[in-house]
Amino acid sequence: MNLIKITAVFFLLTTASFAEDWVKILGNPPAIGSVEEMMDLQYLLELQENRTEGECEEARAEESVTLKSLFGGKHGPLSDAEVIENTFMFYKYLVMAGLKTKQAKKFFKRQRPFARFPNQIVTCIKESSPNQSYPSGHTSIARVMAYALSKKYPERRFQFFQKADDSAKYRMIGGVHFPTDIAAGKKLADYLAKIYF
Repeated sequence: MNLIKITAVFFLLTTASFAEDWVKILGNPPAIGSVEEMMDLQYLLELQENRTEGECEEARAEESVTLKSLFGGKHGPLSDAEVIENTFMFYKYLVMAGLKTKQAKKFFKRQRPFARFPNQIVTCIKESSPNQSYPSGHTSIARVMAYALSKKYPERRFQFFQKADDSAKYRMIGGVHFPTDIAAGKKLADYLAKIYF
C-alpha cells in the first residue's frame, strides 16, 4: 500500500462517524456590513499599512503548506532531520485536517478580504480561491500539527504553538484572511485535536 492509500484508510476509519454542524462548531462568520466585519477590515488595513517587505517574504515562504515551511527552516523549531522524520505524520494530518477545513470553507463560502474589499485590500502573497476564507486552512492545519508535534516533543510545545500562531498572522499580513477566519481556524483545530489526540 502506498502512502496515499494508507492515509485515506486511516482518515476513513477515524472520521467515519463524524458529521459536522459547522455553525455549531465554528459559529457564523461576520455578516456582510456588520460592525464585526468592519472591525475585521480595520485590523487588516492597519496590518497592511504597517507590514514590511520582510513580513511579506515570510508570508510568501509559507504559501505552500509543508512541514518545513511551517515548522522547519531557519526560524522553525524542527531540525532538518526532524522534518524528514515527521513528514509522514504531517501528511496524515494535512489530509485529515485539510479535508475538514475544505468542507467548512465550502459550507460558509465567505469571500476573502481582497475579494470582499478589492479597492482597499492589497495582497502581498498569491491570491487563492476568492470564496474560501472561513475558516483559515493554514491556521487549522498548522495548529493541528502543533498538537501532534507537542505530543511527540512536549518540551517544545510553546514553540510549536507560537509558530502556528505566526503562520496564521502571515495569512492576515498577506491580505488573504480576516482575523475572524483565523479565530475559526484555531477553533476548528482545537475541535479536531479532541478527536485525533
